[in-house]
Amino acid sequence: MYRRLGNTWGSRKRSTGRMPSYYPARINRMLRIARTYGFPKDGDKLIELGTGWLHWEAITTRLFFDVRCTLFDVWDNRQIDGLKNYLGQLDCLIDQLDASQAQRTRARQLISKINAVHDYAELYALLSFEYVLDPSGDLAKFPPGSFDIAVSAGVLEHVYAEDTAAYVDGIAALLKPGGYSIHSINIRDHLYAYDRSVSRKQYLRYPPRIWRLCFENDVQYINRIQRPEWRALFEKAGLGLVEEEVELEDLSGLKIAASYSQYDQTDLSCGGLKLVHRKSSREKG
Repeated sequence: MYRRLGNTWGSRKRSTGRMPSYYPARINRMLRIARTYGFPKDGDKLIELGTGWLHWEAITTRLFFDVRCTLFDVWDNRQIDGLKNYLGQLDCLIDQLDASQAQRTRARQLISKINAVHDYAELYALLSFEYVLDPSGDLAKFPPGSFDIAVSAGVLEHVYAEDTAAYVDGIAALLKPGGYSIHSINIRDHLYAYDRSVSRKQYLRYPPRIWRLCFENDVQYINRIQRPEWRALFEKAGLGLVEEEVELEDLSGLKIAASYSQYDQTDLSCGGLKLVHRKSSREKG
């Protein structure tokens, strides 16, 4: 019921409302990564994990690079009218993006074609995208070394804590030798999206037992995994850290539970974690 009501209301909002201000910033990040590390590039195979309403990471990467994309999700939240609305707004902002003139021209031409489609079937045919829906979230369905790039935004914090190690291992297995993973993890308490009077890391107040008993739920599950653990999970999976961006939150006035005493102030304050990793170009043998 939550998903049905939320998607109905959210679809109306996205199909007519303003695109969030941070959406173009996500595109600029990918463009900067491409200039810095040489990926994504034309011909690469990309998988977006948890594509949500709009497939934003894959769609916007495809605007600027001729990549082949697989869209993988556990629930069908697709909203074509919202996508077309946001891309229409993006068309007006293309000149503000940190892209070359040739890339801007390409993006405008592709946005025009996307806005002419009637449904996702036409969209996938236009872009040569593959959409894969699997409620289990099992990445083992894809052959090892299938992709040059794995990307997600606001997804990994929703993976069940006990499954995260296997999931990150699965991401590493998906990648070709020398492939990259790009992930933006929202470590904040998602309650803040509904109640701006609370701290962005409100959950730090509660020890695990109280959180599980009173607050944890499957409707909008967050795993509360912190920055050091995420870094360790990717390292253990054999992915080398290329770059890290940490977004800090003000924790003034927030009483932090003793169960978080092992973390330093930077780790406690980390609300947004953006990671780029690279798989070794040499296979273990």
